[in-house]
Amino acid sequence: MENGGERPKHSVLAVDGTGVCFRFGGKKSQPVLNGLDISVERGIIYGLLGPSGCGKTTLLRCIVGRHKPNSGTITIFGSVPGQKNCSVPGSGVGFMPQELALYPEITTEETLTYFGRLYQMEPRAIKDRISFLTSFLDIPDKKKQIKHLSGGQQRRVSFSPPLIHKPPLLILDEPRVGIWKAIAKAHNCRCRHVIITSLPLRREEALAKAHVVSSSSFLLTNSLQQPVYTEMVMINLACSGMPFHSDQKVEEFWFWEEPLWVKRRPSPTKHDSVTSLNSEGHETILLNDTAEVKIDISQTSSYGSSLKSTANRMGALINKNFVRLKRNIPLVFFQIFVPVFQVIVFCLCVGGEPFDIPMAVVNQETDIMGKSTAFLQSISSHTIRQNNFTDFNLAVDSVKRGENWGVIYIHSRFTTSMMDRYLEGLMASNETIYNSTIRMYLDMTNQQITATIYTTIMDGFLKFSRETLSQFNWNPEMASPPVLLEEPIYGEIDPNFTEFMAPGMILGITYIMAVGLSSMSVIIEKKEGLLDRSWIAGVRSWEVMFSILFTLFIVMLVQVALVLVFTFQAFSIPYRGPLVWVIISVLLVGLEGMAYGLFISSIVNDENIAMMIAMGSFYPNLLLSGIIWPVEAMPYYLRQFSYCLPLTLMANTMRSVLSRGWTITDNNIWDGYLVALAWILPVILISSFFFKYKK
Repeated sequence: MENGGERPKHSVLAVDGTGVCFRFGGKKSQPVLNGLDISVERGIIYGLLGPSGCGKTTLLRCIVGRHKPNSGTITIFGSVPGQKNCSVPGSGVGFMPQELALYPEITTEETLTYFGRLYQMEPRAIKDRISFLTSFLDIPDKKKQIKHLSGGQQRRVSFSPPLIHKPPLLILDEPRVGIWKAIAKAHNCRCRHVIITSLPLRREEALAKAHVVSSSSFLLTNSLQQPVYTEMVMINLACSGMPFHSDQKVEEFWFWEEPLWVKRRPSPTKHDSVTSLNSEGHETILLNDTAEVKIDISQTSSYGSSLKSTANRMGALINKNFVRLKRNIPLVFFQIFVPVFQVIVFCLCVGGEPFDIPMAVVNQETDIMGKSTAFLQSISSHTIRQNNFTDFNLAVDSVKRGENWGVIYIHSRFTTSMMDRYLEGLMASNETIYNSTIRMYLDMTNQQITATIYTTIMDGFLKFSRETLSQFNWNPEMASPPVLLEEPIYGEIDPNFTEFMAPGMILGITYIMAVGLSSMSVIIEKKEGLLDRSWIAGVRSWEVMFSILFTLFIVMLVQVALVLVFTFQAFSIPYRGPLVWVIISVLLVGLEGMAYGLFISSIVNDENIAMMIAMGSFYPNLLLSGIIWPVEAMPYYLRQFSYCLPLTLMANTMRSVLSRGWTITDNNIWDGYLVALAWILPVILISSFFFKYKK
């Protein structure tokens, strides 16, 4: 790695970077890399030193194609990372991040099989490499889940995926203690080009074991406003093809403020070496042209066509997802049975008629032959529990104390006045009307209970009036109001609030569960470095998204089946239309939720922020969708806006199928499906864009 002096003309470079600049944010933000030059010759172990935050990891992410420099160029064996003709990201590089970045639920064998398939290796080759690497890295049990291995064993397993496909370039970001010996062995065996970063505290270890070591004089730290020119050490201990020995000693070296070159006595090698002087006049060892090995990292597949390669990667991703689910029973239980539990709780607690409502009754009529007693008996005792009072003021006080929901007051001359009212008709006096009127004084703070009380008492009075008229051989229909509710076109005369809310609640539960699961599954992998490894292995963003959608969709099929069974069978919610359209509605809403969850995970990297976004956006969506309260009660402008939301029209579609018996050929059924598709496809495309470019 260089920041000054001429680069040897005969050097053949594995990594060549010139004037690399990179910054997070806009042009006014502080650059992380500022005019950086780097050259890594073939066949060496290259150590990079620098304090935390100086830009080492950012540089490596530029090399592997995860970041694109704002200016300057980086080439890997002559190819630009990220371009179509370069297999970096992909099989041209092996990358080990700072984190363990391992799936704890799967075994070492399954981990290596997964990455081998991502690197397009043939099954037989994967099996052979697994046998070699488990022995090579001293991994005791390849069939043991990684979470059950010791810390040192986990670190060695973390080193194995970059080696599975014998990459020409191996990049390790801050390898931990215990990996250096394996690095040296790997360099001797297969991997001839290695980049390693190490913290300044490990400088002695890096100097002892790397062929070339550079410190951060050319890197720009986040905390400083100008380049940091600390000591920079460049040590060339061996040329390509020279066996590496950990006990090699540096014969002679000098420290300079600028790049330092170390002179050593050349050891005999099978290739001749030549020397030249750099611009400072110091001697350095160069590779002889005869020692050059042509390395081609153009984008090729060792396992069939491009389509077959994509299918192989997709199969590896999906298989990995299902293996993780199979090993995580609590998560599977949560995914499948929590929606069922929520539906059960909803059906048990929401939509039923209130009952055992306490009411204070003040009956001033003392005549035991009076009709007031018959009226009170006609009121449903299941719905209203009558508490008798002799004093009106005491009854009101009981309501004020919250002991009763209201007072029913009957005048002392109720029976005679009621008979006069029927007989006199239009000629009845005000006193007769007053004395025959039953008065209610209610606590109106709960609309649902108030409506239930009023409806129950009115139904009781209607029943009482008809029975009374029948006793005198009068037409009982005279008690009915002059408005008659005939047989309904759709639904039932006695509407069920549960039936109204059930479609929306099923959709809402499916939606929010899909949002949470899809966003969490991606963010956890991103946060732990798992997703980065897959992307650097050549996986495309849409392949990751499709594999998650496919896995969660299979889980959702089980969810939907159980939810609908409990809804329609256990709780007898009627369905009058074809059930297939109900199933399609729920699945489309689930896909809407997955798409939105992927979008959230594409813009944030923290699960807490993701959950806040998911819950914060879901509640307004629930209120505006007409699930809790009819859309027709909203202001006009909100009503139009609500029709564009994911759940509104789909809830109407599902109600129409369940309550009206409509099918796909009826009016307004298509609206819900079209809105769902309009949400799913664009959101997935936008999420894919963010996954690809927001790194």
